[in-house]
Amino acid sequence: MQVSSITSKGQVTIPAEIRKSLHLATGQKVKFSCKNNVITIVPIEKDISSAFGLLKASKPVTLSEMDEAIARVDYDD
Repeated sequence: MQVSSITSKGQVTIPAEIRKSLHLATGQKVKFSCKNNVITIVPIEKDISSAFGLLKASKPVTLSEMDEAIARVDYDD
């Protein structure tokens, strides 16, 4: 069993072993619930909208260039 203290601001450090087992990353959101005096912490999975803007194109691409690239893909591999 892992033990952690509560700070004056109500903050608790999730022990490293638990963070690793849940694959929690810095800044990731978690959800808390409490039932019968048992607190549960569940990682909130990121949705696709959180990835918006992460990738930057090296140069602008036209729609026809995109269509040509899609046409070249071999889906049988």
